[in-house]
Amino acid sequence: MAFLFSGINLPVSAFNLSHKIDSIQIVFDKQQLVLPGESFTIGVIAYNKNGKISKTKGMKDGSVFWWNYKIEVTGGTFLSGRVSVNKLTQPIIGQSISIKAYPRKQPELIKELILPLNYETHIAFRPTNQFDKSPGSQVKGELIADFDNGVQRVYNDLRSNKESDLYHFSGNGVSWGKGKFTIEPDITKIDQHSVSFIICSYRNPAVTDTFPVLLDYKHKYELYLRGWSGRSGFSGSNGSGGGSGWNGSDGQNGQHGEFGSDGPDIGVWADLYYDSILNCNLLYIFAEDFSTNKEYRYLVNPEGGSLEVTSAGGSGGTGGDGGNGGNGGDGRQGEIHVEKHMEKQIVTKTEKRTVIKKEKQTITNSEGKEVEIEVDVPVTEDVIVNVEVEVEVCVNVQEEGEDGGDGGWGGAAGLGGIGGYGGNITVYLTDDARPYLYMIVPLSDGGSGGKHGSEGRGGRGGSGGYGNPSGHNGADGYDGPSAIGWAENGRNGNITIESTEEFMVYSSNEK
Repeated sequence: MAFLFSGINLPVSAFNLSHKIDSIQIVFDKQQLVLPGESFTIGVIAYNKNGKISKTKGMKDGSVFWWNYKIEVTGGTFLSGRVSVNKLTQPIIGQSISIKAYPRKQPELIKELILPLNYETHIAFRPTNQFDKSPGSQVKGELIADFDNGVQRVYNDLRSNKESDLYHFSGNGVSWGKGKFTIEPDITKIDQHSVSFIICSYRNPAVTDTFPVLLDYKHKYELYLRGWSGRSGFSGSNGSGGGSGWNGSDGQNGQHGEFGSDGPDIGVWADLYYDSILNCNLLYIFAEDFSTNKEYRYLVNPEGGSLEVTSAGGSGGTGGDGGNGGNGGDGRQGEIHVEKHMEKQIVTKTEKRTVIKKEKQTITNSEGKEVEIEVDVPVTEDVIVNVEVEVEVCVNVQEEGEDGGDGGWGGAAGLGGIGGYGGNITVYLTDDARPYLYMIVPLSDGGSGGKHGSEGRGGRGGSGGYGNPSGHNGADGYDGPSAIGWAENGRNGNITIESTEEFMVYSSNEK
């Protein structure tokens, strides 16, 4: 591995950067590319008077931190051993980047390294996919770039702007987009059956590559035309819910899907001629869409080529769904009012009554002796008795509850549209072309019928209101009419084979 130094090469040994430094060198590996928008690594070697050296981190045996040095870059930026080159929009030959470095404590030891920007000396485009050499084919590839320092790089992701923006892609009879070339699909815009891919370097406009392709027309072409698909029907709107005790409204019917339109009628003319450039027979095919008068032209090589022509009817539109019926409103509860009347009730009362009770007393008799006698004593007591009285009574009386409303009926499902008919295809062959009828495959397909919509669901009946008696629940609405499956497919058109006279001589450089 070669290195570029800003000074002379000396033996390498370890020493402490805190020692007095005698000189420094900036080290750069010449196998790195110095390119706009990219980065590369550098290193710094410091030499002490005693012969010992130290190296910055990132180098082999490097131990010195980069913050010990001041690095100045003209034309780029620096961070932790990596130099990033500024982006440039102009060619880079003759451009360079300057790197200055010195120990922060010894700025007098500054060294400068000037590196010229690298540039391509040669580029080559190489396809990376198998492709037919025919109009309309797409070609992916990679670029192999050789640089002035002997380094080779392969750009294999040309879809990314990071790589493709480095080059200008153009050509004859081709277009460039999304990381690939596309051969011109119109044979009248291709000169002498040849196309070429041209790539030019923005970094060195003197370096270009041209990749030529001679077409052989061994391709399975397809011309597919079809009628418009019918629009789908709108779904019916849902019915609104009923107010209290009212019926829900019916859902609206779904709209029918539109019929698919018929495929266009197509005329196909074929003539065989000998091509002096390719030294082989080619089948010249001209097709016309009779509904739009649009023309299509093909060259087909009998050795592996073919043309499939299809006229398909448009698909029928899907039927709209029926709207759901609205729910019936719940019935109101019966009203409650208060009634008053008098009624007899037995109540308990407390009364005071006087009763005679026996009571013992001590008296002195006529003989002067104390004797005990019983005497009647009146006593007042509280007595509980049952008494019949008339009282006013309030009674809550609830009236009859209101019936719930009936649910609305669901809307009918919309029918899917019938598929369009396939177009009629007529193939006209010259006597020379008739043996190659097998190379032309005419197909007429009817369009598929649209799917029928779903029926709308009937609304729920409202609940009867609570009362005396309670109201009846409303009846649930019926689901709308439905149709299961799909509408009828369109019929296929007719295929007709006719004869014709030789109608033209094709020129491969026709403009």
